Amino acid sequence: MPGRPRKPPTRIILTRHGQTESNRLGLFCGHSETQLTGRGRDQARALGRRLETEPIAACYTSDFSRAIETAAIALAGRGIPHVADAALREIHYGEWELRKERAVAREASEQYRLMRAEDPRWHPPGGENVGMVRERMAAMLDRISRKHAHESVLVVTHGTAIHCLVAEVLAVAPTHVFRFHVANCGLSEVQIVGGKPVLVTLNETRHLLGLETAAE
Repeated sequence: MPGRPRKPPTRIILTRHGQTESNRLGLFCGHSETQLTGRGRDQARALGRRLETEPIAACYTSDFSRAIETAAIALAGRGIPHVADAALREIHYGEWELRKERAVAREASEQYRLMRAEDPRWHPPGGENVGMVRERMAAMLDRISRKHAHESVLVVTHGTAIHCLVAEVLAVAPTHVFRFHVANCGLSEVQIVGGKPVLVTLNETRHLLGLETAAE
């Protein structure tokens, strides 16, 4: 007798939103609204071409427009269910929101130094620290993977949020969370193998070739 067909893996396909005005201007932008640039929309369309053959069962985004619009462009016409969830938000920069890095470096020199040193004590006033983002992103991964067992799900979120999720999957030390790159509309993938999350792709950007590199 033939064996039972193998069930497909649980796949969480992660991407960062397209380039935004705050990316272009070099602003800290976590829990603030900012719009996609023309380049950001081009990146989202390229992402859609890359994903057009992927059997995506559902899409989850943060509740900010830059993530929602990226998903809408990339999945246009496919009728894929979409959920916007605040748990997928970017790190909250608190008093640093929508400020230029140069000004923050001058006026909050100690906290800025901790950030650049990847010191776990870094905590922008009124905002979140990296540990808090790691915790909520890991919890969200668990919820999505349980709800969509053996399905492929697209998650459109933010740069530091992806850094934190991948760091959790790989058990990266708090001092090394930012030791890899997360491009606008780059693709990473986590699969659930034997009940555990496994990183199988990190920051794939082949679909973005020919587009000018986005400001990070």
